[in-house]
Amino acid sequence: EIGAISEEAAGFSAELLSAKSQLEIDPVPRTSPTCRAQFCGPGCTLSAARFTHELRVAAVDFAANAVSFAAGPAAEQFRDGGLRWIEGPQVGRANLVVDIDGDFLVLEQALDATLAPGTLARLREGCDHTIATCTSRFANAVNFRGEPFLPGNDLLTRYPGA
Repeated sequence: EIGAISEEAAGFSAELLSAKSQLEIDPVPRTSPTCRAQFCGPGCTLSAARFTHELRVAAVDFAANAVSFAAGPAAEQFRDGGLRWIEGPQVGRANLVVDIDGDFLVLEQALDATLAPGTLARLREGCDHTIATCTSRFANAVNFRGEPFLPGNDLLTRYPGA
């Protein structure tokens, strides 16, 4: 199988994996206070279509590596989400939203200097994988794939008080 793929100056390199790579997969999920399911993926059961929007860029801030969009949900809904460019110089590339600055979405990868307002992108709203968000925003706590109420490991090592 092909593993990690990276882009290089004149081409790309791809990691080849043998059948032994399957032994590196942990068959037992670890406990976690946050959800292990991918947002709108298997286990989450929320519809990706419901949280995906095709929007046009309203403004670009190259210094902050951020973009804002003309319409659609509030920028805060896209925190921890992502976008894929449908038009323009970065067509086909995906970016994660790493922060929100007012109405601007701060992206993980550098923006192309020729990106202009009006460029179309497909945006997916985000999820911070907490039980509070899953309950209040998505009403999907029944599908939460984490253990938010387990006591921490420090419970076992605490010294009893007098």
